[in-house]
Amino acid sequence: MENKQKTIHARMAAIKAELSEIKIPKSGHNRFAGFKYHELSDFLMEINKLNQKHGVNDVINIDKANNQCSLTLYNVDDSKDYAIITTPYEDAEMLGKNGTPSKVDKIQRMGSTVTYNRRYLYMTAYNIQENDGVDNQPLNENKKPKVTPKKQPLTTERFAKALDALANDKIKKEDITKYDLTAEQSKQLDEFINLQNMSNE
Repeated sequence: MENKQKTIHARMAAIKAELSEIKIPKSGHNRFAGFKYHELSDFLMEINKLNQKHGVNDVINIDKANNQCSLTLYNVDDSKDYAIITTPYEDAEMLGKNGTPSKVDKIQRMGSTVTYNRRYLYMTAYNIQENDGVDNQPLNENKKPKVTPKKQPLTTERFAKALDALANDKIKKEDITKYDLTAEQSKQLDEFINLQNMSNE
């Protein structure tokens, strides 16, 4: 079948199959929570190449008012043939020292928010997977992943208090990472420690 005759779903199936064969590096690294993750720039070039090869154009819409983001995938040979992927809209949260509001200006916060939402749209649309919870876990004597006790989450309020206690040397970072932090909390902790290190230099 010639490429021009393929529907958007056939084109995306081919793209996802080829993308799954590519080892995409993870440049994002949260040192304190101990995991690596895909930055948007890690996979966007590969997606652009495959889109061009298979005749797909992607258009993003970030709609804060309706709490929704969408990625529309168009068949470049037939604009009426398209698929839409949606995810909830989320603001990129940033905290300053001691859990206070970040001094990052509005345009920087907007940039982080756009990048954050784009990243999850592309990962959803193109089946880009992060490691799941059992990856890299030590095995027990039966060659099965060891089961570790489930960590407790931290509410936003308790997390802010923990950062304040960390800034005043009342606790250590290990006292925070023993909890089940969200990806955003882990990112904030990483940024918080970096700010502390910079202020102590």
